[in-house]
Amino acid sequence: MGCVYVESSRVRAIVCGVNNPFYRLPLADGRRVFMEWHSYLGPTFYHDRHRRREIDDWWEDELINEALEWFQNRGNRA
Repeated sequence: MGCVYVESSRVRAIVCGVNNPFYRLPLADGRRVFMEWHSYLGPTFYHDRHRRREIDDWWEDELINEALEWFQNRGNRA
């Protein structure tokens, strides 16, 4: 996690952001999903690369589960 100190005439703040690794995983049917990987919390899947449309029920999609298993078997590398 990186933090930056921001100061202007009206505001002083420390802004912190988390940069978890982000991957594009191919699925067997030709689709691609985007996955953010956190070593403690696990994966979060998205439809788009801007991380705006999260896949809420990804564990019900067998193809996403297969892609996640492939990712983990490679040592958490895409």
